[in-house]
Amino acid sequence: MREASSRNPASIHIEHFGTSCVGVPIIEAIHLNFFYGLFHALKEVNLKIEERHVTALIGPSGCGKSTLVRLMNRMSDLAEGNRATGVLRILGRDIFDPRFDVTDLRRDVGMVFQQPNPFPFSVYDNLVFGHRIAGRTNPSQLGQIVEESLTAVDLWDDLKDSLHLPALSLSADFQQRLCIARAMSLEPQILLMDEPCSSLDPVATQKVEELILRLKKKYTIVIVTHSMQQAARISDSTGYMLLGELIEFGDTKQIFRNPTDQRTEDYISGKFG
Repeated sequence: MREASSRNPASIHIEHFGTSCVGVPIIEAIHLNFFYGLFHALKEVNLKIEERHVTALIGPSGCGKSTLVRLMNRMSDLAEGNRATGVLRILGRDIFDPRFDVTDLRRDVGMVFQQPNPFPFSVYDNLVFGHRIAGRTNPSQLGQIVEESLTAVDLWDDLKDSLHLPALSLSADFQQRLCIARAMSLEPQILLMDEPCSSLDPVATQKVEELILRLKKKYTIVIVTHSMQQAARISDSTGYMLLGELIEFGDTKQIFRNPTDQRTEDYISGKFG
């Protein structure tokens, strides 16, 4: 068992079995296990996610959906005592390789959380925050980034004259779309969304779902959702998780119309969960 790179201050311990390679699916898990201390949160997860698809993870609370998505961004590193075994490749790179720089991973893999979490800055400063850290200071360049990011989430017309307003003063819908725009502004290839609509009303949820369907033309999106209806509406592939196991994974229509595992059938039909 090896420790993660010294460039990462957290103390996640890794058993490393894989190597980076080119030509694999954009996300691939092979015999992936994850432990919160002694708790076995993910158990032998195997999946392959295609580029520019929307993949939904469904299942009852506590089944490991959010854990799996957060592991794809190495957010698991943020707590002491966590460890993973197996392989998790993102963009053909083994993210558990001790030589792997987690900063590079988070540049390529954006994250949107369950509750909107704009920074306590202006709308403008939220969108340029990451770019300023990267050393970009050209006002014209930053202004273009802000306009393009807000246009992508249908907020430019609403906010172009209010960029100085505190982001926290926006409605929940606008805050969540601003957070998506902030993640997109760094031009990742993958967007991870952990129940992004759970705090939104039906109208705002519809807007975010329409946005996701447009964004998949450019991004690979993995979404955790508590709503099977949402998964059916917007995803190309669906994975059903239960007690840390990925019970079934495949084409969304097949999963909902003709699941191969009885446990999936029981959950979708409402007999369980």
